[in-house]
Amino acid sequence: MDLKNMTHNEKIDLAFNPDTPDDTLRELATDKNDRVRRGVATNTNTPEDILGDLAKDVNYGVRRRVAINRHTPEDTLRDFAMGTSSSIRYHVAENPKSSIKILCIILDFEKSLKKPKIQVIRALYGNPKLPHIARIIIETLFGRI
Repeated sequence: MDLKNMTHNEKIDLAFNPDTPDDTLRELATDKNDRVRRGVATNTNTPEDILGDLAKDVNYGVRRRVAINRHTPEDTLRDFAMGTSSSIRYHVAENPKSSIKILCIILDFEKSLKKPKIQVIRALYGNPKLPHIARIIIETLFGRI
């Protein structure tokens, strides 16, 4: 496949396509167009190592899509859980792949902030994996969400 002769829109379509081969996704993940990289980050068949690389992308939208992807590796979700972006923490809190440990890391991080982000707290509270004791802590500190 000759990616060099494709238009940006063709590359974007390819990046989002779950049938795109890994080697092509790997090449698209380094494309200069962030919309192409966002497509790769969104693709549910993107290999974990590529998602790990895209988690370090300079573009916020690419990183946010990695946080949403249900196949993002746990170590990447853990790194995002203590990151400076409340929006990315929110998406990690909603991600069904986030473990109980990651959810608790996010809760601890939010509790440590002067102004915790209520949308992150709500996402945590809405995650069915959140332990009951963590729900009690949220209700005690932040009231009923």
